[in-house]
Amino acid sequence: MKLSQIALAVASLSVVPAFAATGSLQTLYGVTPANTVYVSGASALSSSFANVVGANCTGGSGNVVSFTINGSTSDGRVTVCTTSSTDGQFAGPFAVVKRDTNGSFDGVGPVIDQAALTKWADVNNCNDATLQCGLDSTTAIVPHAGLTDVDTNVWVGMANTGALSIPVTDPSTTGTVLNGGFAGQGFGVMVSESLYDAMMAKQVAEGRLPVSAGGVSCVAGNYTPGACQPSISKEEYAAIVDSQNFAYVANGALSGDAGVINLCRRVETSGTQASSNVYFLNNSCGNASPTVGFKNPKAVDFSGGGVNPVAFNSSSGDAVTGNYDDFGGAFGLFEGSGTGDARNCVIRRNGGKNPNNVADGLGTYAAGWISLENAPAAGWKLVKLDGVSPNAVQVAVASDTDGNADGWMADTNQRTNVVKGYYDAAPELEMLWPSTTPYGTFLTSLKNTFANPALVSLRGVFQANGVFTHAGNETKVHKGTRNGNFCAPQALAE
Repeated sequence: MKLSQIALAVASLSVVPAFAATGSLQTLYGVTPANTVYVSGASALSSSFANVVGANCTGGSGNVVSFTINGSTSDGRVTVCTTSSTDGQFAGPFAVVKRDTNGSFDGVGPVIDQAALTKWADVNNCNDATLQCGLDSTTAIVPHAGLTDVDTNVWVGMANTGALSIPVTDPSTTGTVLNGGFAGQGFGVMVSESLYDAMMAKQVAEGRLPVSAGGVSCVAGNYTPGACQPSISKEEYAAIVDSQNFAYVANGALSGDAGVINLCRRVETSGTQASSNVYFLNNSCGNASPTVGFKNPKAVDFSGGGVNPVAFNSSSGDAVTGNYDDFGGAFGLFEGSGTGDARNCVIRRNGGKNPNNVADGLGTYAAGWISLENAPAAGWKLVKLDGVSPNAVQVAVASDTDGNADGWMADTNQRTNVVKGYYDAAPELEMLWPSTTPYGTFLTSLKNTFANPALVSLRGVFQANGVFTHAGNETKVHKGTRNGNFCAPQALAE
């Protein structure tokens, strides 16, 4: 059984009761509190996780209902199975409540400490017609499990380097079960369409991109990934995010003009941000005396070092949730609470607006880091990283005479170059839960589903080389593995 977001959406419609109602999940679907599992962490994996939960529902997708929170997925979502779990953990209907707020770290520290969190979906206030649950910002709930884009060691290390201001308890002292290295996902650099156009024009002029490809000119508005897709180097993006480098964002190295490259990143507790810190700044992997070979990321500073720091909150009527500083009108730096917040920051920059949708003088250029679970849409696009595309692959064409793969084909799965080992911005994720949990059977099933290419085919998500190998699963399973350690190089295993 393979589920996609579209399949889940269709499935949701098929199991809506005949008469629309508003009430608790127990009233609507018979989901008892004991059959409700609360999982915090990684917003970048939220829709993928919903599909994995659905794959463990007896009877398949026709028995799965997916709820947003007040019509948005910024704070998480709820997946309901109206039958039972395939592994026997739940003999009746069950639900998994996924909390996205603050990102991956809240799937690590609070799970290790078994500390209560607020801001979950309100399972007592759901509408089976609109497929929405309310947001409960007051009830404190201890997460049963956590999901993180990068392994716990990265979070422990970032707390030591100052990239994370929250201490992390050593999981070995708490009996926490850590499961890493079974699956992962790629990440890519997203840019505003305005910056994409400028980068393309500059790289065409430099001869780095063709004037035309496949009979189509490489000009503004051509966003087909592949031949005309501009590239950013690892060093260039590192210069944008490096806390000590502010000159680079307005010197035309990317755009060819003096337009400011605004940064739309995630909050410090986000696994997306943590993966950026590791990949571009060697933080916290380089925290080893005497080398100390790491850098800290740019961050909004409310302690007195910031120029114009402001906190936006969508619950209070703002267009986004997150922290922002324009550094006196010199450079826009946004830390979005959710993936959608960072993405909207990039989109609004096309219109010369800040993340809160207010016009300013910082131009139309923006860049950020996003999981490849996300498909490019109006306002933002992915660019190549060191010349390798995250969403297109090179292929041979009929007119090929030199033996080279001169053509391009879009990769809607956004993982082909990852699993072939050409694109290494791809951490392996981790699931963790307390050893005393009563849901161990079900949580283990979710982890194993993530790892099984026969059960899951999700955009951007790959299975790590292990029980299942790349041979025979060439589009889903990586040729190598990091064994769950993002500080380790991706080593080919076959």
